[in-house]
Amino acid sequence: MSEHEFDAEQARRDLYEVMSRDTDFDTKATDALRLGRKYLGVQNGHLTRIDEPIDYREVIASSDPSDGVITPGLVMDLQKTFCREAIQREDPLRIHDVDAQGWGGHPARTDYGIQCYHGTTITVDDELYGTVCFGSITPREDPFTEDETLYAELIGRMLEHELVRERTETELEQLERFASVVSHDLRNPMTVAKNRIELEREHRDSEHLESAATAVDRMDDIVDDVLTVVRQGRDVEDTEPVTLESQLSSCRQSVDLRDATVTVTEDIEFAADPDRLRQLFENLLRNALDHAGEGVTVTVGSLRAPDGFYVEDDGPGIPGEDRETVFESGYSTREEGTGLGLSIVASIVESHDWEIEVTESEQGGARFEITGVAVPQ
Repeated sequence: MSEHEFDAEQARRDLYEVMSRDTDFDTKATDALRLGRKYLGVQNGHLTRIDEPIDYREVIASSDPSDGVITPGLVMDLQKTFCREAIQREDPLRIHDVDAQGWGGHPARTDYGIQCYHGTTITVDDELYGTVCFGSITPREDPFTEDETLYAELIGRMLEHELVRERTETELEQLERFASVVSHDLRNPMTVAKNRIELEREHRDSEHLESAATAVDRMDDIVDDVLTVVRQGRDVEDTEPVTLESQLSSCRQSVDLRDATVTVTEDIEFAADPDRLRQLFENLLRNALDHAGEGVTVTVGSLRAPDGFYVEDDGPGIPGEDRETVFESGYSTREEGTGLGLSIVASIVESHDWEIEVTESEQGGARFEITGVAVPQ
């Protein structure tokens, strides 16, 4: 190009390096926009938030310095910007020379002096969020190339991903705070009720008191499971090498196996969050004990192509018509069950970016296959 050279490979490397840093969203967005400005050969770049029905356009992040002309928080009339045109299109809007390309009468040119614009629409949760746009008050000599447009779109997609992740994290934090408050408020009266029931049973016992004690214990289990569902939904960030045998060894200490037999046929090592993985095995073991009885045999082993592991038992199994719903919250075949045990398992699997499927074991029992696990060859 006559004004600058666009090195697509180097531009992508620089962008990936910026987006992989352990920094906040605003810093990542600012640095990504500055890379876009540099590699597209324009004067500035912005991430905007748009509310189309009220013609609202706000700058969320900018390549400009804090004392620059266009900084975060700047609100403009959407009708007077090229972003209005960009969000009406499926493809990016590319205007390298506003006057030469017939846009000279647009308010963005007449009111703000914009003579060069490149805009990409971004969405969050399938709804319009805004644009990633680059521009100058002077025209470019050459049209934007396909590589430059792909790069601008890549910036948009990566910022889009960060926005979704940030929104999800915020929602999870709010949900966890809510669950913690609710559990605290529930546990206090439950503790009082439990203590009063125990005191009363010391003097006299009855079927009614026994039922009340069972109900309080079940409420306690429900609170524990709800908190676990909320906390296990977070994406796994820190992993370490684990083995099936080490996880099952821990479970043997924490789960009352009674007369159950638990064996590992073929051990493997893989990366996982050890605490969450232990919760997964605990829940699957309890599921087998609850549905197959105290003498159940549980077998754990590895899978190849696709890689992963399985947990199976020799109990009555899960009917074919129920296998699509067993992981839904509230599913239970036992009156005293919370219906959250397998839902927690599914959440842990999803947080590791694995997949889970329930089938039938050779003995006719339930078999849970977890795949997508990165197992070193």
